[in-house]
Amino acid sequence: MKINVLGCSGGVGGRTGSTAILIDQHILIDAGSGIDELSLAEMRNIRHVLLTHSHVDHICFLPTFLANLFGYTDEPVTVHALPETIEVLKDCIFNWQIWPDFTELPSEQHPIMRFSALEPWQPVKLDEIVITPFSVEHTVPTIGFSLQDSEQHFVFTADTRASEVLLDQLNRLNDIDTLVLECSFPDRALEMAIVSGHMTPATVKATVAELANPPKQVWITHLKPSYEEELREVFAADPDCQNWRVLP
Repeated sequence: MKINVLGCSGGVGGRTGSTAILIDQHILIDAGSGIDELSLAEMRNIRHVLLTHSHVDHICFLPTFLANLFGYTDEPVTVHALPETIEVLKDCIFNWQIWPDFTELPSEQHPIMRFSALEPWQPVKLDEIVITPFSVEHTVPTIGFSLQDSEQHFVFTADTRASEVLLDQLNRLNDIDTLVLECSFPDRALEMAIVSGHMTPATVKATVAELANPPKQVWITHLKPSYEEELREVFAADPDCQNWRVLP
């Protein structure tokens, strides 16, 4: 499994675009502005998009990405997401007002996109990768993803607050090679992090410490640009986090 982090920012103005992670050549986790790192040819290789939730920084480039596929594919791109996320996309984006409904274009018989509803803990196999969605707590219905092939186990928690739910879900997974946790706010903004469904360095550390089986690697993502340099300094100075990777 090849993991290419195209974008990992929690907003606009960070070191990268917003969340988009390419798995091998054909699978994309979230559709943030990080997609812009791909060439047109690379975009046209993508066959599946896994969406964690409906917030704009995670779906903002989905419409224009799909528009680049007209005339270059005979099979629709499958957008895998929770039923609640699919309803938001249908009602608010692909509604012929914000953007055309790509489940009907070029025709209903041969659309450029189709939706596939996901349920937590119901795995889907794409190519040789088993993908298992799991529940996390955010301000809208949200899922993380476990991706496992014969060589490695990659876990992306998406946007989430620290909670017993998160710990329970992660502890249900097998041994994790790489765990990607978000950290949007510094500890001094803990109240804002809790209210908005995000994490701080202290809550990230507490979550990792309480895992039954510590992951081999921890990656930190989704730093809010206003706090990015402060957060990087905090993690760099913490001896408990020296082996962690703050993306990108």
